[in-house]
Amino acid sequence: MRPLNDKVERYTRFAGLFLLLLICVTALGQNSSPNSEQIRAYYETARRFEADGDWKQAELTWRAVLKLAAQDARAWTNLGVALNRQEKTDEAMEAWQRAIAIDPKLPGPYFNLGLTLVRKGDYAKAIVPLRSTLRLEPANDGARRALAIALMAQEKFAEASREIAQLLFRSPDDAALLELAAKSFLQQRRYREATTVLERRLRLPNTTALLLSQYGDALDGAGRTPEALAAYRKAVELDAESTLARYGLGYLHWKLYQYDEAERELREVLRREPNEPRASFTLGDLYLTRGEAERSLPLLEVARAAYPKEFDTRFALGRALVLTGNLDRGIEELRAAVSIDGNIADGHFQMGRALIKAGRTQEGKLELQKAQALHDQQRKKEAERFRKKLP
Repeated sequence: MRPLNDKVERYTRFAGLFLLLLICVTALGQNSSPNSEQIRAYYETARRFEADGDWKQAELTWRAVLKLAAQDARAWTNLGVALNRQEKTDEAMEAWQRAIAIDPKLPGPYFNLGLTLVRKGDYAKAIVPLRSTLRLEPANDGARRALAIALMAQEKFAEASREIAQLLFRSPDDAALLELAAKSFLQQRRYREATTVLERRLRLPNTTALLLSQYGDALDGAGRTPEALAAYRKAVELDAESTLARYGLGYLHWKLYQYDEAERELREVLRREPNEPRASFTLGDLYLTRGEAERSLPLLEVARAAYPKEFDTRFALGRALVLTGNLDRGIEELRAAVSIDGNIADGHFQMGRALIKAGRTQEGKLELQKAQALHDQQRKKEAERFRKKLP
């Protein structure tokens, strides 16, 4: 019996709302002048439809309001909401633009417009309306959060950090905000700040391997590499299937000259993803460092194919080719590395040696002279920095 009663009750409520709307329309026909009582009745009716989730009827009611009062900015704002709830996004945004044109001091349409643009991924356009919202409503945390996301998407990380800082002042234990702050600081290479916010985040529930990996990156960037290694160990313990965490662990072992441990982790990454370019480069460079140039070649070829515009990949492959007797191609790769970054002394040095080995003595000597000049220049800069530190 209860389902039937519910159906009758819903029908009765709808009939009552429809009757109220019909009375308002009838009154409008009798008196063409806008009437505040009529508008108030429409507002009440629309609110009831909204509360019931009947956005189509809410839309029709707000349109009826606007026939009476076309310059009612709040009605345009509410119409936009009703349209947006029906996924009529373009019409909704047009309604909010109308509201803004009528009343530029009303924050609601700016906020709705900016938030919708963020959800659509149109971050560049979202920034202006969200800033307008905050100018009118500085305490609107929803607008500030959406603005921070839009700024991050536009790579305006310093501006995003300022917005996030204001949000964290009011909500210091908001996990999502702390994660957003960490991403922003990492992008700016502000590793100490990233370390601080990640430590706060890791004290909260739901620690993930990704968070621990980010913490490891922040610690490493801040010069705390042994602690970074410990963070990455925990990340791998938490998610042994994560190649991202395992690569980070292998890389840090390599950076700390712990080659056996690095090889183990990097080989495991490549067992799962045979052409993973970062693991291929790091393991290839490890073999090259240990004098196993032949073993390094296929790995460095993978890295070079993935990152052809990186000095390190071209330089390492060039060295491996020269050491395995392929002088012509080795010189080609070393020359490519030097063209990418001509300010690295070792690039010119290795190319000079390769050219001399290939019988191109004059060219080789010129490269060695460039290497010496860059080396002397670097030593001079280091000496100047040392003198400045002296009391």
